[in-house]
Parts: sequence; structure tokens; C-alpha cells
Amino acid sequence: MSGAVIAIPHAATDLPEALSPRLAEHVDSDYLRRFSDVDTDKVYSLPNVRSVRFAWSRYLVDPNRAEHQMSSGGVVPVDCFDLRALYRPGHEPNDQERRERVAQYHRPYHLEVNEQVRNKETAFFIDGHSMAGLAPPRTLNPGELRPDAVLSNLGNSEGNPTPGTPFLSCPPALCRFAGERLAYWMQEIPIPDGPAGNELQGRVNLNTPFPGGYGVRTHASPSRGIPGVQLELNQKLWVDENTFIEIPGRIEWMRTVLTRWIDDVVERRLSE
Repeated sequence: MSGAVIAIPHAATDLPEALSPRLAEHVDSDYLRRFSDVDTDKVYSLPNVRSVRFAWSRYLVDPNRAEHQMSSGGVVPVDCFDLRALYRPGHEPNDQERRERVAQYHRPYHLEVNEQVRNKETAFFIDGHSMAGLAPPRTLNPGELRPDAVLSNLGNSEGNPTPGTPFLSCPPALCRFAGERLAYWMQEIPIPDGPAGNELQGRVNLNTPFPGGYGVRTHASPSRGIPGVQLELNQKLWVDENTFIEIPGRIEWMRTVLTRWIDDVVERRLSE
């Protein structure tokens, strides 16, 4: 085992069948795939790396939101990243249903992640996500071109603490090392050909535009010897965002990059 644990919170597209009559007409399988972290269950399922995958769509309950976050885009969302309503008028979940979903789906997933992270073999935690190539409407900078990857440790663009940050999920030097090695392997391992616009940009950011969410805040703990990062990979590297069809060879390439990267990070972590 590599000593790493990967949580995969947003890969799934399934919703309970009983929910179907309440959903808005546009919320179909294609829509749910488009607004998932597309194919991250394949991307992050790596040899010798333990992973925990949330089995349901983020639109049932979002594992990367705190239990008390009850806004329209919170732990039980009622609208989407394109700001369209997920439910038919009058069929939105009420407060009691939201609490029940948290108890039935959100909490057990995090208990399972916690169990894996607390395993004595764990040296590093990764909350594994993907991001759209362009920032969607529900963001600070809609339409902005995203980098190849973003590593987040709750700090600033250098991986250092920001004012008011209670803690960092990963020490700054290790976070910077992780960013450098990910950029290195993305360039070192030849990427298979793909459509125009789906090329590497050569940019791996720290904490910009994502400083890190509930998953990495909850499960990474440098004080217990388990640092971690939230990792957002640009899904244009393996899927055509016009059709959401996989680009041949790209997922295998991404898995090879991640395997080499994790080996480097865990080796560095264990040598400290």
C-alpha cells in the first residue's frame, strides 16, 4: 500500500428512484453526469491506494458541505451550478427531509472515510475532485479558464496560512512540493492526443480558486501525522466537455500521473 487514502465524493450520478417524480424535467441522467465530477471514480481508483467513493449524486446530499450548511447550494442543494432549480415547484425537501438525508447518506460516508484515514498505514489524505474547464455560473468568476489542477490546503496561493485560517491541512512546504511534482509528472508523461482545447496548460495552482472544502477540513490532520490536500483536476484533460465522452487514453494517462505523484508525496511525507 502507498500510504495514501483518496475520498471520491462527487463521482456518482445515482438518485433514489422515489425522488424522480419531484425532480425538474431537465434533471435526467445526462444532466446529472454533466454536473458530477465526471469519471473521477475511474481517475482516482489507483493500484495500492485505498479509496472511499460516495455512492449517490451530490444533488441528493453533498458530502463536501458541512451538515449545518442549509443554503440553496448547501448540503442538500435545491439548485445547480447553472442556477437552475432541481425540483418542481413545491417539491423541494423541507428541513426535516434535509436532516434525514444528512443522517442516512452524508454521515455514514464520512464515518467510512474517517475509518480509512485513521488506519495506521495512512500517511497522506487526498479529497479527490474534478472541475469544469470553465468556471460555471455559481462561482465568483464565471467563464474563467481553469488550470490543469488545484491543490488546496486551506491556505493562500503559496500554501501559507491566511488571516483567520484555523489550521492548514498540509504543511506549506509539503503542499508546494506536491504541486511541483504533480506539474512535473503531467509534463513528463506524454499525454495522448485529444480534441483542440483539451491540451495541458502547464498550470497547477495552490488554493486558487479553491481553498479547500469540508472533506479536507474534516479528514486531514497534520497534528495526528495525516496531512492532506483537496485535489481538483481539470476534467477537460480526459473528457470532451461538449459531448462528455471520454478522450481515448486520457484516463489511463491521468491514473499513471497520479500514481507517480502519490509515490513522490508519500515518500517525502515519510522521510520528514
